Amino acid sequence: GAARLNLHFSGALNQQMRGLYAATSQGETYAFTHFEPADARRMIPCFDEPALKARFRLSVTLPSELTALSNMPVAEEKREGDLKTIRFQETPVMSTYLLALAVARLESRQIQVGPTRVSVWTVPGQLHLSDFAFEVTSAVLPLLNDYFDLPYPYPKLDMVSVPDFAMGAMENWGAIFFRDSRLLLDQARSSTATQRRVANVITHEIVHQWFGNLVTMQWWDDLWLNESFATWLACKIVDQWRPEWNSWSEFQQEKEIPLELDALESTRTISTPVNDPAQMEEMFDPLSYEKGAACLRMFEHYLGDEAFRKGIRRYIRKYQFQNTRAEDLWRELSEASGQPVDTIARDWFTQAGFPLVTAHPADGADHSLTLQQRRFHAGGPPPGRTSPVWSIPLTLRYGNGKTTQAHRVLLHTPSTQINLPGNGKPNWVLVNGGESGFLRTDYEPALRQPLEQVASQVMEPAEKIGLLSHQWALAVSGDRSISDFLKTLMAFRADPTRVLVEGMAGYLGILGRQIVQAEDRPRFQALVQELYLPLWKELDWDPRPNEDDEQRLMRAAALWALGSLAQDEDILPELPRRLTLYWNRPEKIDPTLVSPILRLSICSDGGSLLNPFQQKFQTATSPEERDHYLRALASYKKPPMARKVLEFALSDAVRGQDAWRPVALLLINPLVQEEAWNFMRTHWQALREKTGSVGAQRMIQGTQWLWRAEWQKEVKEFFSDPAHQVASAERALAQTLEFIGIGIRFKARQQETLSRWFQDRS
Repeated sequence: GAARLNLHFSGALNQQMRGLYAATSQGETYAFTHFEPADARRMIPCFDEPALKARFRLSVTLPSELTALSNMPVAEEKREGDLKTIRFQETPVMSTYLLALAVARLESRQIQVGPTRVSVWTVPGQLHLSDFAFEVTSAVLPLLNDYFDLPYPYPKLDMVSVPDFAMGAMENWGAIFFRDSRLLLDQARSSTATQRRVANVITHEIVHQWFGNLVTMQWWDDLWLNESFATWLACKIVDQWRPEWNSWSEFQQEKEIPLELDALESTRTISTPVNDPAQMEEMFDPLSYEKGAACLRMFEHYLGDEAFRKGIRRYIRKYQFQNTRAEDLWRELSEASGQPVDTIARDWFTQAGFPLVTAHPADGADHSLTLQQRRFHAGGPPPGRTSPVWSIPLTLRYGNGKTTQAHRVLLHTPSTQINLPGNGKPNWVLVNGGESGFLRTDYEPALRQPLEQVASQVMEPAEKIGLLSHQWALAVSGDRSISDFLKTLMAFRADPTRVLVEGMAGYLGILGRQIVQAEDRPRFQALVQELYLPLWKELDWDPRPNEDDEQRLMRAAALWALGSLAQDEDILPELPRRLTLYWNRPEKIDPTLVSPILRLSICSDGGSLLNPFQQKFQTATSPEERDHYLRALASYKKPPMARKVLEFALSDAVRGQDAWRPVALLLINPLVQEEAWNFMRTHWQALREKTGSVGAQRMIQGTQWLWRAEWQKEVKEFFSDPAHQVASAERALAQTLEFIGIGIRFKARQQETLSRWFQDRS
């Protein structure tokens, strides 16, 4: 029969930013929770599994001058001496990992968004940085209410800035916790890049209030049901609110991370068996977020916006306050669209990797193409292995004269002949229109060359960066020569597309750091100047009146490329004046240029800026400013200075949530890699304790740039030692070792070819 069990228990506040943990601010110690994926058990005895939902009645006794927040509004407050006891209203049925508690000295502001009370809570002195968070929430919450056709289901929406927080944010139902840099900013001095990042994180967490909280995955193997949807829908909603931000073009840039990861032998399926908490934590990676989101976008393109949204609405209404499996979602989408979504989805969510689709002209047919698919491997195709096959929804875009046409197809065999509608032979063909598919593409020369000739004129921004990224990946894998990538790069040399300008700088940065030989350095610098000087001369240092964000971001990318990669003789001497101007009259510097100015100043500094930058870091008036200085400090190119930065990261001046960043950033630079790697090994225990499992995993991943066989061996041996292992980083370590091996082979395979390419241009 029925029984009631009363448990008495006690515990200590830990320092690992998980469970119920200690966070410090302005000399005081506070308490916050982070329970996802399985850390509610660190605070309360419980069945800590997402499918075992319960109702919670929480009360807390605390010093009377502090504030307590939880998922629900306060039901009752009683004071006794210097203490008070707060009892919160009972929650709806929900999973343990969504339970939240904050006990701190907090200030708040609130607004009303429709029927929902929205509040922002910060430690004292930060509340003035909350205006943008209210602006975002006021815009996106009504859009989400409309998208789901089901209003926000909780009595309040608190957004809480947490002083020490391992993740970017956590979607606790009704009480979202944020790292301060993902919620707060100074609108008068913030860069457009930071505003976009904050807007996306806030929207992502609000999406979770439906996807993840109201309807929750049955088990952690389907974490993507939370994270993929929040990533995809946040991009869609932000794009609806601020179309000038070109969110889908930026999404294409972010898609490169899971494409690189999923091309490894050590990748996993999106839906992966999970058996313990360490494996749960491993699931929070770009495959659960960006790959899943990209696949959802691909399905939406194939089914159509209306049919897809109809299926989502059916799913949310039918399963609210319940738990689901992937099959439940596919069923609702299939019934709403009349398409066999489950059959298509199975290939993408239960099969590792993704396809490379190669286009060939069909023999003797002007209107026909042969499309072949095989699994793409970052290290090149393994000999003798049979490739799996995917059901691939594709949109082909092609040009006939001055007209552009689109043709949708579904590939489901290794080789398919496609007949393109229309008259006359197409001038050009683009296989993955809109870059809506999660795949790589390649073209036989007869198709690639005509496409590159018109790419700047006929391609959308996402398609341009997609074409360039595919050629880069093919060069890394050895499927193509680095010279093929450079031909594509040069086809875009006068293109003013912002994501392309940024993307080109990223690829050139890797070549400059890892591949270019000393004797070719002047030629490499001349190439960077050829690509970026015309743009810089047009934009110059200072923005013009009514200039848009795209131009500001391009200016920042051009400044970094010319200053860091080309060592431009006109840019470098100007940096001290610009730095002084920023320190004395910050409003005179475009906020988007602050980060490259600080980083470039450190790159050429012998040590005179170390103490001023550390002081500026500690007295920063906004999270963005603090992050700018920490990133800049990690840009030193001299080993003794790099070591001082690493020691600073371990000091009390740098919070545990941030201490891993200088380590990971310094591991990228070949001039200080050895210093960073040696420091990381020597101080591993202290770094691991300070940064927690999340930071430890990030530092391990940072070693992927150690492109030497002896370093690869050292990384493997060091982290194979049980004393140095991080249980939740087992897969990350395997992937990192594979990345190192791929980098070593890429350099060996393409370095001489790159050198010849430079010499042929001289």
